[in-house]
Amino acid sequence: MYSNSKLYLTVLFGLFLLSLSSCHLFESTKVPAKEIKTASSWSEKDQSPSFESCEDLNPEDQVSCFEEMIAFTVLDYINENLWVASENIDEQVVLNLLIDKEGLITLESVDASNYILDAIPDMENSLITAINLLPQAQPAVKTNVGTLVTTSIKLPLKIFAQEEN
Repeated sequence: MYSNSKLYLTVLFGLFLLSLSSCHLFESTKVPAKEIKTASSWSEKDQSPSFESCEDLNPEDQVSCFEEMIAFTVLDYINENLWVASENIDEQVVLNLLIDKEGLITLESVDASNYILDAIPDMENSLITAINLLPQAQPAVKTNVGTLVTTSIKLPLKIFAQEEN
């Protein structure tokens, strides 16, 4: 009987020591904010958004192809649906585009002066329509974690217009 209780105490004491030495398994690991920021910053290895027709190109050419396809689609739409300006215009506007995780492209905003917005009142609605004509894109991929990510791009657009006489 004595040996059973001694064995019981030894096993109990062993389990107690084992539980104390295993506490490190339950410690949380805190990753510094700087490390998280560095890992989530865009790098050359990450894949930019693209269109299916640009996929066979090298990464640099894919980016150019993507941006050119957007620019040509917008310019084609503007040429087919000419804007009427109430003033002479020679300005640049910037289209702020958002490409979500599903590859849908939306016009987030237009950076333009009040002068150009007053001169071409329907400009923003027209640009939204042009962007909606784009095919669905392949979303950007953050390759170090293999995750599809939402990205934004700025597309400058130079606008020249002459007042009709």
